[in-house]
Amino acid sequence: MDKFLESIIQAAKDAGAKDIEVEKISGKDLTFGPEEKPKLNIIRLLSTAHYDEDGNLIIEMDAGLGISGSDFLSEAYGISEKQVKDIYESAINEFEKCTGTLIKLIENKIEERDKGESKDVSED
Repeated sequence: MDKFLESIIQAAKDAGAKDIEVEKISGKDLTFGPEEKPKLNIIRLLSTAHYDEDGNLIIEMDAGLGISGSDFLSEAYGISEKQVKDIYESAINEFEKCTGTLIKLIENKIEERDKGESKDVSED
């Protein structure tokens, strides 16, 4: 038993509870009504902008599987993480292109601001 669970049991005993039983359940044991079912992330595509410690603008892309969604697909339907990755590979590649286009646009806007020029940026 982990320490967190032990501390909960001890707190319950300190509060006067008797005959505490611990039972382990899995997500498959839980039942939900249609409106109570959680939404599980299958894939994550995220672009973020932030400044580093030197004040430079950084644009980063993060793509990956949502653990809860991919675990659900694996347990409920036998769909492997590799299958999900293969399905979304083209979307991730396009997302990388979009992030690259945004980076180029920002770089051109910085040049434009610094030089006082105007440049048109178009996608390939």
